[in-house]
Amino acid sequence: MSKYETLDKFGVENLEEADFKKRQDYILKNCRCTKCPTYVQGDAPTGYCYPAFGTSKQIHWEKECVCKTCSIFKEYELTHSFYCTRCSQFCQGLKIEVAGGQGGSG
Repeated sequence: MSKYETLDKFGVENLEEADFKKRQDYILKNCRCTKCPTYVQGDAPTGYCYPAFGTSKQIHWEKECVCKTCSIFKEYELTHSFYCTRCSQFCQGLKIEVAGGQGGSG
């Protein structure tokens, strides 16, 4: 298993296109983003932890984060927070990995 595969909690690197879309739809259906105090009404798509969505274009301030209470967070054993403003699980993990490898903090 490569270093990057351990960062890919959703396993998207090995998914066929149809399975990728199916998993994406599942994330959208089950995420709690719209219940979060940080969420801005009307922002779409949500499910920011998934690598296909990116960060929010509407959210500019972090308030509170409900990621750790989300079934997706628990099911996929995610480890970060504020995906809406800081980027997906994979992206945040990669940033930590790269920063750690460079001897810097970010």
